[in-house]
Amino acid sequence: MKKRFSEIMQSPAFTTPLLVIFVIVAMHFSRYALANLSEKTNVVLAIGVIQLAVLALPCMIYYLVKGRKLSSPVMFFSGRGVNALFVLFAALFFVSGMLLIKYLYFINGGTVASLVNYYGGAGTLENTGHAEIIISLIIIPAVCEELFFRGIVYSEYRRYGSANAIIVSALCFAALHFSVQNFFVYLFAGLLLGFVTAITRSCLPSIALHLLSNTLSIYASDAFLRVTVVKNGAYFIGFVLIILTAVTFALMLSRVESICYKYANDPPVEAIPPKSSENVWRVFLSPTFLLLAGVFVAVNIWLK
Repeated sequence: MKKRFSEIMQSPAFTTPLLVIFVIVAMHFSRYALANLSEKTNVVLAIGVIQLAVLALPCMIYYLVKGRKLSSPVMFFSGRGVNALFVLFAALFFVSGMLLIKYLYFINGGTVASLVNYYGGAGTLENTGHAEIIISLIIIPAVCEELFFRGIVYSEYRRYGSANAIIVSALCFAALHFSVQNFFVYLFAGLLLGFVTAITRSCLPSIALHLLSNTLSIYASDAFLRVTVVKNGAYFIGFVLIILTAVTFALMLSRVESICYKYANDPPVEAIPPKSSENVWRVFLSPTFLLLAGVFVAVNIWLK
């Protein structure tokens, strides 16, 4: 009985959703902490500190409790190098895909928040220095989120298949941003970032893509859409974005084919993950994963 309990506690399908639940609840309650800050406190820097405390510290505690090395599951380096051309094409697809999604929201009267918008509104950017914005809203979110969702969540679930790991890490990533309306925006970003991590076997490329996305979200993409749609018309811009997204997707897949061919001829040293289809029930029907889904729904109802 004791051995069985120990196995359950070491199972990522049981423990990882609990970690994500803790982070979601902690991030939710951090809104109240921000709402009661002193007038002298820099809100943007406070957001950066909260993300470090809520995302980085739980990761360290999680792996210390499980008795594992912090450097191993985070997947910093693949040991085989990173295919730069694949990362470039993935970045182009990421940017064009996000612009296309934001365009669809825009023409239908909706709004799309950036990947760093946990707290709603952009008013906190007024009278804020660029250095503070870059550190707290671009660098810290990109690094902390990728280490958490790709370095921790993806790495833990990888033993149940790469596809399952990508999907779960993307769902958790989307859940953290507290937006039912924009859920599929975050899901798209999470799926692509997880896919890049799976192909490169490192979370460094996903950090780079996340940095790029955060920078464009804050400084360029929304203004670009508003100006170009007004000046050139919605149908023309939509057509261009669809073509760009399709072309960059095809280019990215062409590099994936090349990388997979090399892996087939020279398999990586580490164990190859099992088939995802064999572990679907273990991943998505886990009691703690179902609890995570319930927490996401409850928190979003509470937010309204």
